[in-house]
Amino acid sequence: MTYLKQIEDHIDSFPEMPSMCRQLLGYLDDPQVDFTTIKDLVQYDPGLTANILRLANSVHFGAVRKVNSLQAALTRLGTRKILELVLSLTVSSRLTVSLPGYGLQARDLLRHSIWTAVAAQELANLLNMKQVEMIFTAGLLHDLGLLLLDPFIQKERLRFNQAVDTLEASFEQVEQDILGIDHARAGGMILAKWQLTPDIVAGVRGHHQPEQATAYKELTFLIHLADMLSLSEGIGTGEYGLQHNVCPLCVKKVGLKKEHLEYVASKTLDRMNELENILS
Repeated sequence: MTYLKQIEDHIDSFPEMPSMCRQLLGYLDDPQVDFTTIKDLVQYDPGLTANILRLANSVHFGAVRKVNSLQAALTRLGTRKILELVLSLTVSSRLTVSLPGYGLQARDLLRHSIWTAVAAQELANLLNMKQVEMIFTAGLLHDLGLLLLDPFIQKERLRFNQAVDTLEASFEQVEQDILGIDHARAGGMILAKWQLTPDIVAGVRGHHQPEQATAYKELTFLIHLADMLSLSEGIGTGEYGLQHNVCPLCVKKVGLKKEHLEYVASKTLDRMNELENILS
């Protein structure tokens, strides 16, 4: 017997996406929207305004000249980056919790998520993959399903430990066998409920089985590789993080080389502290 029905019920009760995010999603589909409209939406949230200014002036977004006004910051970032920031700030507070089932301490998941998001974006830039526009947000949200599954992992800790001790399959297969669902699929279901764009949902849902992706393959491959690189660097491994397997097909399809990994790891570490402060 698995916990699938209970987990599905928990997905139904998972907190909804904030209304501001929903409005911004609608604006992304409106070619006539201007930055004044967006400014009117966000300017009454002082914390969000401050973080938009910080992000617009950050090295992460290639800031050269400092901007001091919300209007200028919004213009610099663009509507898609604004949506990414609002989603990231909304979700990041949830990523600071400890997850005893997975052996993750407070802030471990946040650091792993930021690292994966930045690394995925760096990989996309390095490999000249321009079409994966939502790569940062997909990377940041890729392990959201851990929040949903952790209480069930705690209940079945003994079975998980026994399975890991004799592990022949990947850890996500153990999740599937014991719980009836793995954390990648659970995360995809949450994001589908939030009505996020199909590329983000697909990238999160498929990041541990990227070879099975039928759409948005490049984004899914990049999230998988960035996730594996983060774990190999010891960022957010917890007790089971090293029990996942790198997909050889992804490495081959994106043309990934050892020097790429070394470059991305270096660039990612350079940007970690700045973004972690913004998203804390």
